[in-house]
Amino acid sequence: MRSQGVPFILPTLAFLVVLVVYPTIYLYYMIFHSFNPLYEITVRFSGLQNFSTLITDVDAHYSILAMLVLMGVTVPVEIALGTLLAIFFTSPHLRGKVVLRSIMLVPLSIPAIITGLNWKMVFFTYGPLNTFLESVGLQTQPWLSAPFGNPFNTLFVLAVLDIWQWTPFVALAVASGIESVPPFVKEAAEIDGASRTQLIRHIVLPLSKTVIIIVLLLRIIDSLKIFDIIYMLTAGGPGNVTTTLPFYIYKVGFTLTAPKADIGYASLLAVVLLMIATALVLFVLTRALNVKRVIWGE
Repeated sequence: MRSQGVPFILPTLAFLVVLVVYPTIYLYYMIFHSFNPLYEITVRFSGLQNFSTLITDVDAHYSILAMLVLMGVTVPVEIALGTLLAIFFTSPHLRGKVVLRSIMLVPLSIPAIITGLNWKMVFFTYGPLNTFLESVGLQTQPWLSAPFGNPFNTLFVLAVLDIWQWTPFVALAVASGIESVPPFVKEAAEIDGASRTQLIRHIVLPLSKTVIIIVLLLRIIDSLKIFDIIYMLTAGGPGNVTTTLPFYIYKVGFTLTAPKADIGYASLLAVVLLMIATALVLFVLTRALNVKRVIWGE
């Protein structure tokens, strides 16, 4: 009887094999091979050459650093602002919660390409932001090249955009966690004389910890693979200032415009990205949720 259900899962298994299992195996196969379709016809075995290239590739090192800096700036701010907004949205004295939450969904509902184009117009040299600064007597800035005289500040322009786009997601997710706290727990605390601040700090937020950690993990993973916004706003520039690891993988393996362009090397960089994401997720899980026994068997 049990075997009768096997044919029904075969299409799903085939889908997983074709789109997940095979590409993953081929990815690890390619890290030991080299192939540049501009100069070569077939894939050739290169051994550990890609690993030695990674050790000496300064551009790869910088792209990893830029990715981690962008994540380190955006994720904490999004979690903090999102949690504060969630507390505000769940206030019993707030009116029009449905309308406010609908407005918060706007940044999430806009496609990333459209978001990038809109913000590119805002940050344009003669765009509305610089026009406003000039109207109030402040110095205009080349936001997408070298704001405040330093091209590295462009990273923080990208951070502002990412915070604007994803803080509403954090707020709505944490708000759902806060609202899942049993009402009788809050009522008991209020009877005992707890203030609104004490209620949030010692009861509501601790009971919403699991939701906050899950949102944190989602934002860490997503921030590590930011690509579309960078592609639309800066294309990795000025120079390679905003070239994060995902965008560098794109340049190395797809456009083949990087000095070390090679599909095999891009495969190795993709594995490095996966290892970084896995390490960060395990760190958060072991520190925040105390799941060492589940992962390590301790």
